[in-house]
Amino acid sequence: MRLAGEPSICSHARVDARTSDVSLPLEHPVKKSPAAWLNTLALIVAAFVGASPAIGQQAGRPPARILVGFSPGGTLDVVTRALADQLHGPLDRTVVVENKPGAGGKIAIDAMRSAPADGSVAMLCPDFLASIYPFVFNKLNYDPQRDILPVSTVVEFPMALAVPSSSPVKTFGEYAQWVRAHPEKANFGHAASGGPTHFLGLQIARIIGTPLQDIPFQGAAPMIVNLTGANVAAGTSTVGDFAQHHNAGKLRVLAVTSARRSPLLPDVPTFGELGRKELTAVGVLAICMAPGTPAAVVSEWSAAVRKAAATEQFASKVRMLGFMNTGSSPAEARARFGEMRVFWEPVVKASGFKAD
Repeated sequence: MRLAGEPSICSHARVDARTSDVSLPLEHPVKKSPAAWLNTLALIVAAFVGASPAIGQQAGRPPARILVGFSPGGTLDVVTRALADQLHGPLDRTVVVENKPGAGGKIAIDAMRSAPADGSVAMLCPDFLASIYPFVFNKLNYDPQRDILPVSTVVEFPMALAVPSSSPVKTFGEYAQWVRAHPEKANFGHAASGGPTHFLGLQIARIIGTPLQDIPFQGAAPMIVNLTGANVAAGTSTVGDFAQHHNAGKLRVLAVTSARRSPLLPDVPTFGELGRKELTAVGVLAICMAPGTPAAVVSEWSAAVRKAAATEQFASKVRMLGFMNTGSSPAEARARFGEMRVFWEPVVKASGFKAD
């Protein structure tokens, strides 16, 4: 073994495997007593012991973990892993992703809250943990205002309304007319009860003035299968979930919730363009930490996340999902969560929906 910068001695010495003896070149024969060899060995050991702190410093700090409250392979997991890949440098430490699925992300929140508030554990938090859950659950295992400390936004994602390609409906205006004319057939599929795409559909129903029967599925994938097969009259999901199928002609996206048209769906208008600004809203994913995390640690993570989210490597990956890379200060992240809470609170309360 050779330390960095240390000249190799292998070209000037031989080791006899039979005797474990070391001899210098024959032109300079030297014999050492056992005591001398012990002294030499002691010096070698001391050199390595003295060098070990430097080796440890090169390895960096202990790994940090980012918790994801949903299963591996899902959209949130993909976003988190793409971010973690870009955080190693800014944080000067290895960053690993740990999935803690279950209870819609609430298990992961428990894990984050119980972790040391020293910057070794963070969590990718969807805004609905603070903007929707407080109104759909009578009892929560956390206080959204006290137990979730947003550090920086990571991405924002628009949602959309779509119909089967076989539907006679071509525009949102035509969809509204069809719903009013066929209330018994008016339904919509979505990924899960109590989530943002569920309440988007209910808000659309309020605007149209005709109830829509909501049909929950176990995720976006089975919902889209049923939508493309015309087993449901419409569906709500993220732009990223719909884009490929829309562009392949398997379904038709009628409008998106972002303020501007999505690059993945340039032919699809925004709800704002259609005069429905009350449907303009985008979901937010942010890195959060446990309450009580020192301000210096929060600042370090916030700066690192902003730098990581701004890289083209990260931006290109999330664009494929229909997401927009962001990045913010802790104050801006808290404000975005607050804005989404203001948006969703009246929608959820008007629906009367409760998850427990």
